[in-house]
Amino acid sequence: MHLGEKIKEIRRHQGLSQENIAHELGCSVATISRIERGMAECSADMLRDIKAAMGIENAPLIDAETVVFHERLFVWAKLMIERRMDDAHDLSCELAVIRKLPYEKDLIMLYDIFAAGLELTKGNFDEGSKMLDELGKSLDSMNGECRFYYYRGCSTLAFRRDDGELALDYALKALVLKEHCRHLASLYYSIAVDYAMLNRPFQAIMYLNEAKAHHNDDPLSVLGVFIEHVLSENLLRIGETARAKHILDSALLRAEAIGRKLGRKKYIGMILHQLGIYHRKRNELEQALNYFNRSFEFFWEGGTDWFENYYQKARCLIAMKCPNEAREVIETAIKIDGNSKYITMLTGLIHIITLREVGSQDYLENVTIPQLISKHENFIALDFCEQLEEQYKKSGNGKKPLEIAATARDIYARIMFGVQT
Repeated sequence: MHLGEKIKEIRRHQGLSQENIAHELGCSVATISRIERGMAECSADMLRDIKAAMGIENAPLIDAETVVFHERLFVWAKLMIERRMDDAHDLSCELAVIRKLPYEKDLIMLYDIFAAGLELTKGNFDEGSKMLDELGKSLDSMNGECRFYYYRGCSTLAFRRDDGELALDYALKALVLKEHCRHLASLYYSIAVDYAMLNRPFQAIMYLNEAKAHHNDDPLSVLGVFIEHVLSENLLRIGETARAKHILDSALLRAEAIGRKLGRKKYIGMILHQLGIYHRKRNELEQALNYFNRSFEFFWEGGTDWFENYYQKARCLIAMKCPNEAREVIETAIKIDGNSKYITMLTGLIHIITLREVGSQDYLENVTIPQLISKHENFIALDFCEQLEEQYKKSGNGKKPLEIAATARDIYARIMFGVQT
């Protein structure tokens, strides 16, 4: 399609006549007609004036502009990855002009996919979901690039809705099309967090190592903090505490730099929390408690991080033989109408405090552990299994230790292979 044909299609799409454009430019209708038919050259000044007349000053009408516009779409995507939301919003408004160019179907599709991603990044899941559903109707006609980013958007939506299996399914579909990916570190990170959500740490670590290898060394990269945070979390899960500590020390420096330069201090809390878990696993309970207490400064009440921090603090207090303080912490968190998963976990801890009581043993075996398994919280379920099995052994409770050991084996199979034995 030559330039004149593009101008003609845009003009008609906007319901404008050649007379309208000629009047705005102060030229003859014949001049506009010849340009549209490709019979007259359109100078740079004339093109600028035609764009202004149609309200598309920033639209890419020549090949060089189209190439630049395509690249700017990925600048926009990177802003979303780095959570620079004000900049991402401003650029989205500027790039929206592509929707006025009806012949640019691939670029419009890519813009709409990224626009859905922006809504998801802002937490507008219903709106993002509606946009992706509408885009999905055109899946068969999408080019490879659009299909790749559509799958990425669907994976993000499923992850935000705590559907790890669906998120992983879409992410692996995107992986097949990775030749279209501009940010491989982000793709590998997404696959890793899906595996982590499903409590499959070995697969998560494999993809996190790939993400780390493909990521730049920018000290202010938010993605860099996320990669190191999730990598350390999964290394701690499988007992590689020394490597986790090394990564956490690096991550804390990066998070503090981001806090100073960009004013985003939440990431500091994320790393401090993981350092608390590191010390708890080493039975350095006073140090662990100190890190958990420091982390609260950076989390908003009722958020996932806030609940997780309360849960870990309560576990620490129970291990320190401080049941009254632990119960107070648990009851404070449970009063908040929040995440059902953490309510299950915190309620389970109350029964750990009273584990010698038969009612608490029954509750953990028949309510807490099954619910945690259903929510893919396999490592937390294992912790409860181990404590319950130990209590059954102490009380000489017949076949109960063997039954709990069998449950634990099933959980290990889920962790290793994603299946139940």
